[in-house]
Amino acid sequence: MLETTNMDETDTPLKDDNFVPAKFVIGASDDEFEEPEVKEAVLATHVVPPDGGWGWVVVAASFMCNVVVDGIIFSCGMLLPKFREEFNVSNSEVSWVSSLLGGFYLIVGPFVSALANAYGFRTVCILGAVISSVAFGISSFATSIYFLQFTFGVMGGVGFGLIYVPAVIATGFYFEKRRALATGIAVCGSGIGTFIFAPLNNYLIAAMNWRWTLVVYAGITLSCAIFGLAFRPLQPTTNSSDDYDEPNGTPLLMRIKRARDDQMRQCASALSMASTYSKTNLDDALNEGTGNAAHARTLLERHGGNMHKRYSFPGIVLTGPEPIKEETETPLIESEGKDENVKEESDSQDTRVLDDNKNETLFKNKTNESEHNNSTTTTANHCPRNKSAPVLAQPNFHSVEQMRRPSRLALRTETARPFYREDIFYSGSMYRLPQYRSSDSVDKYHQSVTQLPPMEDIAEEEDRGRCQCCPTALTSIIHRIFDFSLLTSPTFVVLGVAGFMSLMALFVPFMFLPGFATKQGLTEGSIATLVSTIGITNTIGRILCGWVSDHPKVDALWVNNFSLILGGGATVLLPLITDESLLLVYSVAFGLSVAAFASLRSILLVELLGLERLTNAFGLLLLFQGIAGIFGSPVAGAFVDLTNNYDVSFYVFGGLFAFSGIVCIPLRFIKRWEDSRTIKLQEAKDIELKA
Repeated sequence: MLETTNMDETDTPLKDDNFVPAKFVIGASDDEFEEPEVKEAVLATHVVPPDGGWGWVVVAASFMCNVVVDGIIFSCGMLLPKFREEFNVSNSEVSWVSSLLGGFYLIVGPFVSALANAYGFRTVCILGAVISSVAFGISSFATSIYFLQFTFGVMGGVGFGLIYVPAVIATGFYFEKRRALATGIAVCGSGIGTFIFAPLNNYLIAAMNWRWTLVVYAGITLSCAIFGLAFRPLQPTTNSSDDYDEPNGTPLLMRIKRARDDQMRQCASALSMASTYSKTNLDDALNEGTGNAAHARTLLERHGGNMHKRYSFPGIVLTGPEPIKEETETPLIESEGKDENVKEESDSQDTRVLDDNKNETLFKNKTNESEHNNSTTTTANHCPRNKSAPVLAQPNFHSVEQMRRPSRLALRTETARPFYREDIFYSGSMYRLPQYRSSDSVDKYHQSVTQLPPMEDIAEEEDRGRCQCCPTALTSIIHRIFDFSLLTSPTFVVLGVAGFMSLMALFVPFMFLPGFATKQGLTEGSIATLVSTIGITNTIGRILCGWVSDHPKVDALWVNNFSLILGGGATVLLPLITDESLLLVYSVAFGLSVAAFASLRSILLVELLGLERLTNAFGLLLLFQGIAGIFGSPVAGAFVDLTNNYDVSFYVFGGLFAFSGIVCIPLRFIKRWEDSRTIKLQEAKDIELKA
């Protein structure tokens, strides 16, 4: 094997003191060559969840936030009779107070996700605590039911949404292998909060009045600002991926191949000035023979380099007349019989942006068509070349504007943003995810589920500075969540319809069970016990549901459907119950039903739609369910006003809750039909393109 370590001075028009001669190992051929990553791009950054340590402090803080938020939302129905008496309004009007509170804390979920991605969990959670605390404090001075609807309902709901989303998501961001356990502990705060706040409301209303109760709410809610301080951001870890350090025992042929790849990278380094030269300036530099450009020209002339080849820089805009192969290393053994001269395609291809944490992001070529037509194609001086010599390529001739990439600090910052992770809304065991099971390492899994915005957007934002109202970290998540193309999926449409119906009915028992129990002759203490029972069984149900759904032979969809039908059926039978012990049985059944519905949402979305669509699907579902939650209780209150009893409301909304489970029964069949239809459409499209 012939080895050349430097070039003759006669081959170099002008020497450069900083230039390191390229080292060539001749003995294999290349018809195509891609320039590898620059050293900065080789440093891969990602956030490694601690799976413990400070993460347990985050779990405790998230638990307490859930205690406060869901405890107030699910027990505030005990205040509705007091509001109705104070302002002498109908059940429908007073129901808007609680329904707006529960609805808005879901509706703002997609927007809170974007805010948390841009500004962090801690800032958003503290802001939510302040807003909701002020809202409840102002509500204590309410002079009308409409005053309460805005302050207690809308403002309080927005504040609770700002607390709830960071509290739930931060737990998953700090845990990976133990994510199911940590998230399960955190969301158990929902049931515990209902269990605690029901007797607390009973005591506060009896000892003081509803106005002072709201003042206590304001003080308790403000404590979430302290819990939010625990949500400190995780710093990304930087790993140097040196592929060229050979461990002992590496086969000789593999070491030769990797050494050769390394040497070809050194050859290509002479062409790296493309990031600082425009096309015209670079042509002049090549002709004048100055600096690195002279060495690049010498290498091109010596080895007959193809001037139309392109190189692949992760994170840099690439264009070229040829498709770019994803493989950046030369094959271990070259296939024989390749044509020496490869035909160059003249049609321009779409621009590509290669992200550090994602394979690639495609987008439209923004180059003006007229400029493209007027531009001249530079051709190489095709000197006779040894077939075994490496092929060197022409540098990227596009402008500096297109060659921009963000700094390493900017990339580290973007990588640490939680909602770029496709699994951020996932609350189940990571071992249920095919992407996690099939990954060779945790690092590769992180890279496979991290989707950064286009690098040019990050670089442009870095150039403008970070003081702006709508940063890329915010707008990119909004665009991803509000991608309504998901509505073309029959599977998601069925899930959306079922979610809408279930949320219309979900808050009805919480809001009207106290009034119904009062008509049945139960005392205030017994009513508080009923609401507390729903809360404690909700907690137990979440634990049981997580354990059962993790079993490989258990279908999470059937658990969800059975739970919805159970809770809806029990609500339909509620008007027939007059005994207090049977009312306790109803509370147990409904609490278990709510637990399964809440804990299986993200698991079902991943199973039916895929992990890559989880953020989009979960965000849209929160929006639809929030709208349903706003209108459910007022409609039920209207039925109470018309009939002067609660029977029709429980019949209608209990049936709606059960029907949402029945609608989901054929989802597996719908999913298979949708997949087969997609395959057939793709095959037809491929045939049409070939024709």
